[in-house]
Amino acid sequence: MTPEDQYALLVDALRLVAASPEQQVSSLPDFVCVTDEVSSMYLDAHLLVPQLEGAALVPAQAVAAINLLAAHFEAMPDEVPLVDAERAGSHPFWADARALATESLRLLGEERRPPTFAGVTWVKG
Repeated sequence: MTPEDQYALLVDALRLVAASPEQQVSSLPDFVCVTDEVSSMYLDAHLLVPQLEGAALVPAQAVAAINLLAAHFEAMPDEVPLVDAERAGSHPFWADARALATESLRLLGEERRPPTFAGVTWVKG
């Protein structure tokens, strides 16, 4: 996977977090737990940030914002993953996550729009 492909995965993960609950549901397969998938996709993509920063694809300001979002997810209260997608729209944790993701996208110079997840395949378990 090229650094550009890794960057696209990070941007799509940020777009998924920044999306409205309705957009999150429509961006993911029916068989996933939306809130768990949103958080795990972001945390997985976050692992790519040091490589992307080293490749000069992610500036330091954006790295700081991206790391804040990762810390937010890592500090997720136990009850939050159980929030269904509809209730996530008004849950303070998810509102904060959407704001942090939106700011990260802004610092990357990327627009807030639905993710495409080109090359991503979900497998029903």
